[in-house]
Amino acid sequence: MTLIRRLLALLVPVVFSPLLASATCMSGEEDCVEVGKWDISLGIGAGVRTNPVEDAADIPLVLIPQVNYNGERFFIQNLDFGVMLWENEHQQLNLLATPGYDQVFFHRWSPSNFFLDSNALVSSGNKGGDSEELPTINPGDKEFVGPSFNDLRQRQLRNRRMAGLAGFEYSINVGEFDIQAQYLSDFTGIHDGDEARISLAKHWSSGRHHVITSVGAIWQSDEVMNYYYGVTSAEADERGVYEADAAISAIARLDWNYQLTERWDLRLLASYRRLPNEISDSPLINDNKVITVFVGGVYHF
Repeated sequence: MTLIRRLLALLVPVVFSPLLASATCMSGEEDCVEVGKWDISLGIGAGVRTNPVEDAADIPLVLIPQVNYNGERFFIQNLDFGVMLWENEHQQLNLLATPGYDQVFFHRWSPSNFFLDSNALVSSGNKGGDSEELPTINPGDKEFVGPSFNDLRQRQLRNRRMAGLAGFEYSINVGEFDIQAQYLSDFTGIHDGDEARISLAKHWSSGRHHVITSVGAIWQSDEVMNYYYGVTSAEADERGVYEADAAISAIARLDWNYQLTERWDLRLLASYRRLPNEISDSPLINDNKVITVFVGGVYHF
């Protein structure tokens, strides 16, 4: 475990536990000060997230909840929990805890399949398996019909669980653009990997219209990649195990909101994630992209 992961393992429970207690504080309670308000809404509509896993169904999107809370130092944005460490007029540094993302393809009921605005999702087995017993599939060697997802389940496909990530988030406003960077490490011991994320966003507002466009990239270490997309000896067929190296995914996103009434908005969300070869070359995967689209109404409680 790296030094930063050890530091986060100590900081996260110490910093977040008392702040979570204050965030759930109800007004009117003794010795309780309400320092912020909750913003809770529910999107109702139709959408889909494509699933690149072999023979796995695409993920329908019908009900999209959103939960936001902003205190003096503590904030919640759906599944993201943060503490503001420092800020000035244009910059902010936060301590952030968030779930991983990649488990959404293997678990239909993963929370990240409902809270679309979050960052960002059994034993992991031996990463890469035993290369002495079975040959390793090298990236680019996919000139074959991949095994079906059901077949892999019959070969004891291991459970790919959601990891908890924590680390630092830095954001800066430069003119009309917002730049955000994160460095996160697994503090739950699921895969012990790291992720680095960067995004560039621009906001447009005109009357009741509000549009956000953004582009970004996510780097994931080989521990993350192997945990979700690697094939161990227990899962492999005669073609052998698969080991994935660290890689970068590219992401583009459009989010449009139109205010109908005080409580109702119209919303259109579309995002595109380009999967690197290290993911698309896995025998578990049959596509090189993930497309998410949702359109519907949003009710603010």
